[in-house]
This record gives sequence, structure tokens and C-alpha cells, in this order.
Amino acid sequence: MQITSWTKSERAELSAMLRRGERIDLHVGSDSGRGQRAQRNIRLDEIVPLCDSVSFEDQSLRDVGRTFEAPRAEPGRAEKVTVVIPCSRATPIGIASLQAQDMETDILVLSNGDGPQVVEGARVVQVDWEGHGRTRAKALEYVETDLVFFTVDDAIPLGSGCLRTLAEALDSGGWEAAVARQVPWPDADSVTAARLRRWTPPGHQVVSMLQTDHVATMYRTETLQRFPIPDRPIAEDAWWSRDRRIAYVPMAPVLHSHAREAGALFARNRAIHQQLVEMGRPAAVPTFASAVAALPGVVRPALACGPSELLNQLAELAGQWRGAVSAR
Repeated sequence: MQITSWTKSERAELSAMLRRGERIDLHVGSDSGRGQRAQRNIRLDEIVPLCDSVSFEDQSLRDVGRTFEAPRAEPGRAEKVTVVIPCSRATPIGIASLQAQDMETDILVLSNGDGPQVVEGARVVQVDWEGHGRTRAKALEYVETDLVFFTVDDAIPLGSGCLRTLAEALDSGGWEAAVARQVPWPDADSVTAARLRRWTPPGHQVVSMLQTDHVATMYRTETLQRFPIPDRPIAEDAWWSRDRRIAYVPMAPVLHSHAREAGALFARNRAIHQQLVEMGRPAAVPTFASAVAALPGVVRPALACGPSELLNQLAELAGQWRGAVSAR
């Protein structure tokens, strides 16, 4: 595949290739005399990790691009990790990538509701969904390894050394958990992409993080035995993280983002903000009056993204307010 700028059609094509599990050999080219201008909107930190190989017509970008390659396989990490994936849909999309890691993986799919009955290369355990916290905590009953990696059914580890990179980081500084970077799908909307860049920014060294994120977090099993995952319906990772030493590992990327939809955004914001307020964090939108006061700051930038994003932003604002009310 060749790109000269980050156009909508190029983003869609790359996303389609990723969903089909195809090998991606990317060439970043220039378009006539406007090469530098065309390349300004190409985020190397988000494109390069997705690809099996990348070449550049502009050689000045080559060295920069290489720093964002997904971690490749390296020999020597004999330790085994159990991968825990709660799943209420079809087969998790990251199975092939997990099987290709340079660590031995025991993939444990917690199937609930309409989840799969059989997943090739994985253990499937039928469970009743009891909320994010209790369901994940019970998964430890099936874990026999020293390491455990919690993820979700719509995330794909990037690079065959992704889990090893997390394990090495976990060992490096007395950390109790190691969190991966989330790279948005190439065709993700601009709001989702921008928020993920703030939440898990690019980088090249391990740093401290406020909380874990069960989209992609690695623990020592004995750590979770000493400090169990709280029995919370959602935001269990935020509850667990209080007074914990958590590493953020931007060199270990996973592909993950969601399309924005107003109903789901309202429900998720309401549930999460209720938990955060119960945890003792200040409410983002404590009263109806504060929700009304926030409208100008929400409406103007949202309208720039289109009517659907305005509805999404209003749904999030309403969810934050209802979450604060429910926590009282």
C-alpha cells in the first residue's frame, strides 16, 4: 500500500486490511511537488506500528519512523502469560496476534451471553457476567501462570514482542502493573483519536501512570492475589489503581478504539462517573446548573465536527451529570 497523505480513503483502506488480517507493507510517498505538505497530516506514531514494514520516499522521515515500529520478536523470554479476554460477541479479533507473541500465551476467553463457544487456540470458559470487576477477579481461578494480561475482545496487540515489552517494563522498576499504549484505528473519528493521544500518548520510555486500563494491562498474578480486583460494575481498574505503582509503556502498542454513538456514550459516562464520584473524585458536572453552564464550551467545538458529534458531546455531558447525581 502507498500513501501520500492521510486521506479518508487511505485510512479506510488501511483499516480494511487490518480487519482482514493482511500483511501491510507501506510506502509513504510524495505527490509531485507537494510532498512535504502532503505528509504533514501523516502521524508516523500511529501508522508505523500497524505495518509489517514501512519505507519512505522522503528519507529524512525514515529514522523517525523506525522509532515507532511495533516491538519485534526477540528470543529469551521463557515466562508464560495468561491472557484474559471477557467476550460477549464473536471471536476476539486479537487471537492471531496473541498467538504470534514471542512469549508463550495461554489465552482464556470468558464467554458470556452471546459469546463464542469455541475459539481455536484458546480456552473458552462459559461464565455469567457479574460486572467488570467480579468477572475479571474470578478469572484468576483459571490462571496458572505468574503473569496475567487483561485485554478486551476488540483490541489487537501490535508487534510480536508487545507482551514481552510489557513484561520487561513490569520487572524494571518495582511496578505493580504495566499499561500498553492504545493506537486508534486508522479510520477512527478525530475526537476519538485525539482523546486516545491524550490518554496514552506516544513515547519511548516507561513512565508513571494514574491508573490501569483493562483494554491492555499486565500484572503479576501474585499482585492480584494480594490486591484483588474490586467488585465494581465498571471502572474496576480505576478503583484498583488507588495507591498502586503503575507503569505506562508506550513502546507496547495495541490497536483499539470505538466508534462514537450517543446512546452508548451517555450510558458509559453515567456509569463511570458514578463510580469515580463514589471513589472520592470531584464530579465533573455536579449539578444541572453546571451542565447548562458547560453547554457553550461543548456546542461550539462539537458543531465544527458536525451534527452527530454535537449529539455525542451532549450525551457525554448528560451522562456525567446523571452519574454525579446517582453517586449521591
